[in-house]
Amino acid sequence: MKRALVFGAGKIGQGFIGDLLHDNGYEIVFADVSDELVEEINKNNRYHLFLTNHNYKEKIIDNVSALSLVKDQEEIIELVTKVDIITTSVLKTNLTGVAPVLAKGLKKRLEEGQNKVIVMACENAILGTDTLVQLMIDTGTVTMDELDKIGVYPNTGVDRFVFGGVYNGKEGTAVSDSYELAIERQKLDDLDSEPIKGAEYVNNLEAVLKRKIYLVNCWLAITSYIGYIHGYKMVNDALRDQDIQKIVKKAIFESAAGLEKKFNFSHEEMDDYINEMIIKRYDDYNQPGIEDPIGRVARQPIRKLSSDDRIMGPAYMASEYNLSNKYLLYGAACAFKYDNSDDDEAVKMQNYIQKNGIEDAIENISGLEIGSDMFNIVLECYNNI
Repeated sequence: MKRALVFGAGKIGQGFIGDLLHDNGYEIVFADVSDELVEEINKNNRYHLFLTNHNYKEKIIDNVSALSLVKDQEEIIELVTKVDIITTSVLKTNLTGVAPVLAKGLKKRLEEGQNKVIVMACENAILGTDTLVQLMIDTGTVTMDELDKIGVYPNTGVDRFVFGGVYNGKEGTAVSDSYELAIERQKLDDLDSEPIKGAEYVNNLEAVLKRKIYLVNCWLAITSYIGYIHGYKMVNDALRDQDIQKIVKKAIFESAAGLEKKFNFSHEEMDDYINEMIIKRYDDYNQPGIEDPIGRVARQPIRKLSSDDRIMGPAYMASEYNLSNKYLLYGAACAFKYDNSDDDEAVKMQNYIQKNGIEDAIENISGLEIGSDMFNIVLECYNNI
């Protein structure tokens, strides 16, 4: 049986990457910092998922075990020399904890003369694998030349509806049918190979990543910010509000039009993607037991208002092609209103607005030039909310 090492046994690790690897016939070993998670997985060498689109039918993921990234580093290093594929799902900011152990393992694998292994950071981040590779080089354990001799390092794009909760009386992870795992084809040794069936192998990962961020992430972000202004606590409620969704859908169509121009997606491709990855998720959010706090989706508004992120990124792109972006800019204006004392970035942003004024905040956070057409739209919307 093929073996996979998965750093990160959280919701994405178990509910997406582990699920997909299991369906591909891999025996899976998770590496995680949580003793509780490691113990839970090793208790039965299996875990269960609940399928939101099938009345929470239970799916068993077996042939799994787990190691502690803190206590079992030597075992993990040894395992790196033996597995067929290595992935991460730890959040990009936590790759610093993976890199030293993985670098030692790959160095050992090279010294033992083993074959090349596939290493992929499956994070909700642009070029996450490149980040992981650089972090390994920064440890001083391995060089880029050595890494190239022992592995291939494709970047990925990941997306799946994954939630934790209690389903059918059991605590676990709920997952939807719709998902996307895009893998850089050109980084593989065999360009025709498909090491993970069910993934999409692409030649232009930037297009795929931006499609996801500028559509799915944009949809949820603008929904959360408008929902906040309307007093909602849960994203689910904002998604059910038809007046809110009329505005959000217009913003999404503005983003889709820009993506068509920028990356030569066909209109049919955009419609299919929106139906599969967005429209179907309205049903997911209406499933009993699924609750998504606005505070989770709206968090870190300064980052989400930056010029290349989920709201302003597509707004700038639409402007580049002289396309409408007024609904995206309305979404940005709503984001500037987000005031949550439990969110450090929201506090920082509101303090900045209080001290320097909204005009200065719009310019410094989103990069819009004071007096420009886009700036004026955001300012007018902000003042009228």
